[in-house]
Amino acid sequence: MSGARSDKRLEPACLPWRVSCRRRARPKPKSVRGMLTHPANVGVLAMTNRYVVVTGASRGLGRTIALALARSGFSVLAGVRRREDGEAVRRAASGWLEPLILDVTSGESLRAAAADAERVTAGRGLAGLVNNAGVVLFGPLEQVPLEAVENLFRVNVFGVIAVTQQFLPLLRQAAGRIINISAVNGKISIPFLSEYNASKSALEALSDSLRVELAPWGIRVSVVAPGAMRTDIRAEGVRHWAESRASLSPQKHALYERQFGKLRELMAQVDSTAAEHDPVTQAVYDALTAEVPQTRYLAGPDAAQWMQMASLPDAQRDAAFLSMLG
Repeated sequence: MSGARSDKRLEPACLPWRVSCRRRARPKPKSVRGMLTHPANVGVLAMTNRYVVVTGASRGLGRTIALALARSGFSVLAGVRRREDGEAVRRAASGWLEPLILDVTSGESLRAAAADAERVTAGRGLAGLVNNAGVVLFGPLEQVPLEAVENLFRVNVFGVIAVTQQFLPLLRQAAGRIINISAVNGKISIPFLSEYNASKSALEALSDSLRVELAPWGIRVSVVAPGAMRTDIRAEGVRHWAESRASLSPQKHALYERQFGKLRELMAQVDSTAAEHDPVTQAVYDALTAEVPQTRYLAGPDAAQWMQMASLPDAQRDAAFLSMLG
């Protein structure tokens, strides 16, 4: 979905599990650029020296979020692991944006990044921290390598904790805000994404506790839960599962052959109708600027439908997934 397109692409029966769901044209998203430059928002946009750290800003959603915030008038410290990625995102920016070398799995890197941010902000503190860095892992729990699971939790859960711990002193200076980028998987466990689901459920729980813990300092905590966004994350996940299957014995390879084929088809279908990033950038912007931000934002045209499926009784939800993947 893109604001520049005029074709009316249809959602595929809304979601595959919806047996009877009226097909409808997807609404054209509001332009983030237009929203941020609307005359009614001009006063809000006087944000010089309102600093925001965005992790995972080298590509995908993180890059889009960082560029959109810089365009809106925030001073963005874009967290990247490689210097060349930082230079690339800086060249693409139309506002104030500086790369911040940051590896969420390295304590040394995080301490250095926090010290760099402290020097740049020069006593002003941080207006926001967007915990976006994350990885995905596809496959049946039985066959997923444990080291891959450990890496996923190092990034998606422990990395969020470590980043937040390092930057909280700067957030406290400015009564800043924390926005944790979760996913609909934080509320609905999709088969063959067990570990990713668990990491996003953990992020939701962390956010709930942190919201209360930091309330005395006026630090707001919001979760943004995107549905299917237009990224390569699903294609990459399926590709990695295919690669890991190649090393299995014939007997183990055959165990989930049918489910692998069906998941690959389902992910291709989801990718064909995935949304552009505007709903996510709009949600992050609102979480940073609203007088009373929401504690949770669903982002994307399919997110609410996944939440409907999450609310089904377990037996009905299991039957729906089995009809898709069984």
